[in-house]
Amino acid sequence: MVVGEFTQEANLVVIGSGPGGYSAAFRAAELGVSTIIVDSRKELGGICLHAGCVPSKTLLHIAETILLGRRAAAFGVDYAEPRIDLDKVRTWVSQSGDRLASGLTSRAKKLGVEIVTGRATFDDGKNLSIHGGSIPRIKFRKAILAVGGRPLPHPSLPFDEHVVINPWQALRIESIPASLLVVGSGAQAVELAMIYATLGSKVTLTAEEAQLLPAGDADIVRPLHRALVENLNSVMLAATIAGAKIDGGVAEVSLSTKDGVRQLSFDRVIVAIGQGGNTLDLGIEHTKVECDSLGFIRVDDQMRTGESRIMAVGDVTGPPWSADRALAQGRIAAEVAAGWNRAFDVRAVPRVVFTDPNVAWCGLTESQAVAQGIPHKVAKIRWGASGRAVGMNRVDGLTKLIYDPDAKIVLGIGIVGAGAAEMIGEGVLAVEMGVELDDLADTIHPHPSMCELLSDAAR
Repeated sequence: MVVGEFTQEANLVVIGSGPGGYSAAFRAAELGVSTIIVDSRKELGGICLHAGCVPSKTLLHIAETILLGRRAAAFGVDYAEPRIDLDKVRTWVSQSGDRLASGLTSRAKKLGVEIVTGRATFDDGKNLSIHGGSIPRIKFRKAILAVGGRPLPHPSLPFDEHVVINPWQALRIESIPASLLVVGSGAQAVELAMIYATLGSKVTLTAEEAQLLPAGDADIVRPLHRALVENLNSVMLAATIAGAKIDGGVAEVSLSTKDGVRQLSFDRVIVAIGQGGNTLDLGIEHTKVECDSLGFIRVDDQMRTGESRIMAVGDVTGPPWSADRALAQGRIAAEVAAGWNRAFDVRAVPRVVFTDPNVAWCGLTESQAVAQGIPHKVAKIRWGASGRAVGMNRVDGLTKLIYDPDAKIVLGIGIVGAGAAEMIGEGVLAVEMGVELDDLADTIHPHPSMCELLSDAAR
């Protein structure tokens, strides 16, 4: 610290302006806590808004629109193949993010939340240095870390920002490569594979795991797998990258499978194998905050770290990585910072993949119940029983319930199909409230609709 250097004092400083950060800052301000948000970006919203959730879901909607036009042929309605203007696509995605960021800034001003642009690092457990900002130092009473995650590199395919890129770079859609390798089995990997395949790339999706979306229920992942096999050039599971090199702007990759080793060339590679906590160069070592080997911060159910003044929320606290979880944790942390006795204690966090078909689940999966020895029964219904699904030619869906065989309480719900992302909220409510099968069976749903299959499955 330079003698005489200005230090601003704050009751609460939130580091990071993504969903966990802005939800914490806004909730704290609502409770009368003077709050500062510090972020290296000028716009609020973090990676989710500018390079993650919002761009990916916007692009997936564009892909869904293209696929909808292709499916219309079954109804006797034929469309020509679309002409894709990448400049307009990028502009639409950018403008969507800008509009949302503007709304967040307006809300921050309305609540009196101060926004400081700069990179924050800890000097100790109560002081921050702000690099590149108008305020050099902040002394805080409480701090909430909401700095998110960082893409993990593949040991054989390190990021070079040209041929081998991370998921955030991939969402810029700078060009549509003729051939593309997507490495990974999670939501980011399958969503990016579908986006690029629909926009015209010849996509190969590969993963070391034997199942796509390994955390998901096999029954609800299967229809997505079939859709990807139909729309992608190749889906290669239980495969490892035996070797790779970049030569002349082309990735030469050796993929080892049960059938042997294949030598393949790709114009671009997207590595989407997960993320670590974004705690590098944050000065964490100057505090009592504890991190694991991947940089994820250890917190308790009140989002407190090993440093009494500092809390953490969102992706930096580890999986599952989702904006909805970060939003909820942010609000809890703000209330704890304001003196409330609150805890993050939820039964169900929705897991949603916005591919076509959507995949969504919450609570206990069948595989988890089996692995943990939890007594359970399963009820499932295929969408061929839905008049709405038949009329839309979307009988590729499935609705599945996991329930306690004695108490008949719903333990988990999985849905795959068109609009599953919009329907899983009811499933989250059912699991969170400990709903019994009779409650769900007796709930009147609109007819014909796909959501009525929840009550049909319960019956």
